[in-house]
Amino acid sequence: MPERGFINFDCPPAPAEFVCPACGGANAKAKVLSAGTMSLYRCDQCASLIYHPFPSIDYTEHTNPLGIRNYVEMNASIDTVARNILRVVPEGRVGRVVDIGCGFGFALDAVRTIAGWEAKGFEPSQYGGAGRDQLGLDIVRDFAPLNANPQYLYDVVHCSEVIEHINDVTGFLAILKSYLAEDGVIVLTTPNPERINPATEQSTLLALLSPGAHTILFSAEALTRLFDEAGLPFVSVDKSADSTLFYASRKPIEFQPTESWQSKILWYLENAVSRATPGSSLAIGLRYRLFRGAIDHGKYELAEKSFASILADARPRLDDINTLAEFADRWPLCIAASTYYRGMLLLIHKGDYLHAAEHLCAAHLLCRKKLSIDSSVAGVEADLIWRAKYHEALSLKYAGQNRRALSVLRAFEENDLSVKVPPNLIPDVENLRIDLTSLLPRYETLNA
Repeated sequence: MPERGFINFDCPPAPAEFVCPACGGANAKAKVLSAGTMSLYRCDQCASLIYHPFPSIDYTEHTNPLGIRNYVEMNASIDTVARNILRVVPEGRVGRVVDIGCGFGFALDAVRTIAGWEAKGFEPSQYGGAGRDQLGLDIVRDFAPLNANPQYLYDVVHCSEVIEHINDVTGFLAILKSYLAEDGVIVLTTPNPERINPATEQSTLLALLSPGAHTILFSAEALTRLFDEAGLPFVSVDKSADSTLFYASRKPIEFQPTESWQSKILWYLENAVSRATPGSSLAIGLRYRLFRGAIDHGKYELAEKSFASILADARPRLDDINTLAEFADRWPLCIAASTYYRGMLLLIHKGDYLHAAEHLCAAHLLCRKKLSIDSSVAGVEADLIWRAKYHEALSLKYAGQNRRALSVLRAFEENDLSVKVPPNLIPDVENLRIDLTSLLPRYETLNA
């Protein structure tokens, strides 16, 4: 895990002169930050961020079995990538999707299962081989070349979190376009450079920056212009998340209604769980996402049905865990988040407040441990760590244990973590503290 201060925004400005690969601007670039030995610069002409010099990495060998487990069991955003594609998949239409840099292939499997589309992927890393074998997908374990068969085109060309790794942007967009049908749509995500600032939580910042792997963090304006120059003038941009979502096409884009997306994705997850080998890393990761998604959307009976005991540990032993490998030897890598969601199900559906508090306390400790081991793979845990502590206190309040609940809230005042309390949680914490204080006898309040 990078040490505190690995990302340094207070480094000497030291501008550098090089041609911006996003817009061609040759003016001097201001240094934004250093990440270890690497330097990130901002182009004043297009607002993209560029590592200079570019890093070099062998994507055919850059991962390992533990990295694949972490991706499959925890960090792959299956619902997000599936939703992004389904927005441009008309109901009942038969089509084809190709995913350039498809990783394990979850997006392909979701669209193939939900829409019945033909699916193909390219992925040079070990993720591609693992997904091909475990999901039964047509994944070529190699970099995507220019399409050699212009008669065989795709209605959707998906490319998620790939272009920021590329040196030759114009050539890469030409590859994407070579697979695109005349009325097809490119669906692309890439880190949003506007999120690169000292206020961004460290684990999120590390994921966005990925020093040593990313090359260019494109501004929306720069990539929109590049799409237009590539002959794709119709571009839609969504900057609401940490990664910017682009849709690009030769023709106006028709987006589909959103009402049924989540039910379709939950149905896909149920289907995929039934196909996965029981007890496998794939089965665990799919079950966790189904369990979490059911709770997030109030489908509590489905959550109960999909829950398995492997997804929760209310009393974890943590003192002998020092590495991610040791963590993974004991639990699924989703254990912190899935224990949190088990606590939330006990709180909001079962009304089993004491067991809810036990699970939420455990989730906080598990989040804390994973963040201390490697914050770069613990973005979800960084978001949940304080929510678990707040909901633990809330559960204790509902159980009538007001003094214990107040004691739990002291963790917010004594915060010894680098993870900040989410701003939207702070009013809830303060209101709960006020409420609990008012419920204590006056002599207890005075002596608290």
